[in-house]
Amino acid sequence: MHVKTSVLHLATVISLFPFFGLSAAPHEIVVGTTATALKPININDFEAATGIHRRATKDFSHLDPNTQAQLIYGLPGNDGQLLLANMTLYGPDGLQIVMMERFEPLTSTVDCKGDDGEMSLTFKSKEIFDHAIKTWSFINEAKDERFLLIANHDGCGPDDERQPYLITDIRDDAARLTTYLTAQPAAWSDVAGTYDLDFGKAAMPRPGPQRRGFPDIVKGTGDFLLHGDIDLDKSVNFPTVLGTPGQKRSIINTPKFSLACTDCYITGSFQAVGRLSVSGFKLQDFTLAASPQNFVAKLQLDTTITAPLGSPDSLQKTIELFKAPIPNAGIVVPRIFSLGAIVSYEVGVSTSFSGTASMTFGLRASMPNTAAVKADFRDPSQSSATGFDGSVFDPNFDLKALTASVTVATFAQPKLSFEVDITKVGHLGIAVGVKSPVISATLTGGYNESGLCSHEAAASKTGVKLSSDVALEVNLELSAQLGKDNNNAKTPRAVPKPAAGSETKSSIPNNGKTLPPPPRKMLPPPPPRLLSRHRQQRHSY
Repeated sequence: MHVKTSVLHLATVISLFPFFGLSAAPHEIVVGTTATALKPININDFEAATGIHRRATKDFSHLDPNTQAQLIYGLPGNDGQLLLANMTLYGPDGLQIVMMERFEPLTSTVDCKGDDGEMSLTFKSKEIFDHAIKTWSFINEAKDERFLLIANHDGCGPDDERQPYLITDIRDDAARLTTYLTAQPAAWSDVAGTYDLDFGKAAMPRPGPQRRGFPDIVKGTGDFLLHGDIDLDKSVNFPTVLGTPGQKRSIINTPKFSLACTDCYITGSFQAVGRLSVSGFKLQDFTLAASPQNFVAKLQLDTTITAPLGSPDSLQKTIELFKAPIPNAGIVVPRIFSLGAIVSYEVGVSTSFSGTASMTFGLRASMPNTAAVKADFRDPSQSSATGFDGSVFDPNFDLKALTASVTVATFAQPKLSFEVDITKVGHLGIAVGVKSPVISATLTGGYNESGLCSHEAAASKTGVKLSSDVALEVNLELSAQLGKDNNNAKTPRAVPKPAAGSETKSSIPNNGKTLPPPPRKMLPPPPPRLLSRHRQQRHSY
């Protein structure tokens, strides 16, 4: 049987439940075994490779402190793709920022000198040296003057990570064109309190004769040499496989009723892109868009019933067949942000039975690549699920033996969950469940080649009425577990008001410089909405 959904029943259920005061202690991201830790990409190389700017060898302005800085992170993915995160960092309390990787082409040597609290920079010319002294000497004019220097250089901080330093003093050796900076390593949990972060959106086409060279732009990758232009309009695919075709798994096993999954699995991939905004260690905005690609879910159940005829027994159960993190489907900006993906597969069964029966039933579901889900934490009313009305469902039913009265219904619900951890801010959860149409069958009596319950040529031979509800439900759930300093997030009426909490204080003093953009308010979620109706189709066997 082939049933194609022509009318979509789309229920988007949105619940934003911040739990305040559970843990206000600062914490940093720990890279999990299934996450992909992105590495720093030199911003000059990135801009040159993407055609944003040509490399400039005499641009002294990169030595000038600024109120914000751009940090690019990436790692090669599947099929020449590039996992990417683009971060705009605003100086904490107006503290100005200098990016070492920006001005490093102007230096001949850089020495962070371990943990002795001093860093030396030797410049290529007196002109560059003089500009650096003129630009940075303000920190010697007052005791509390300082700036933030972010290093992306071997020997400066942990391997394959950027390291921020507080620069509090400068001295010089004009004869050697060298500056010596008093540099105190700073924790990202202190300095990354206000930023915008876009992640997941980039791809690399295969090399071609007309393409420009794309150098080794990721720090410390060695043999990672990419060629070609970056297409920033393409999303990255994360392969998703759960379960094994043909593998048997027992679900329910009682003396009267047994149910086993004999062919249950999920295959395909998904795309994900998103944007995060944090201000003063408070969440301001988070959006995530995900789309299945070549997605197929198979459900095949074997059922055996051995029960006395008479008063029927009943059973109703939802079982989670599989649940596992998706390998390498996470994105981590070390010590700042972490996103991981988990896929699960639920099966629901409801039955009333008496007598003896043996049967196999289930369905195969596929979703179009046009399907997409968008989760918006700032304005949940803008969350949506679209493009699912091209989904295809093929129910199947095979009766092996029957002397019974049985009513059975089942559905399959693959679920894709995203877990987000933001340093010193908290935890976010996004769960997208796609519930298949409910396949229900009513079985009575036995088997008759001439048709049971009727003498018509088209009569059912088994007395089975198979009802296929062609409604597809897409459920979107949002949750948040934030620290006390995030009590600007408003909650629904049903949720108790958060306890008042103290703001997280940064160890970076306010030096009176320009502050980042003002924060944006988060809005409470709307009630659940039913966006369209559904219908049923019935078939006899």
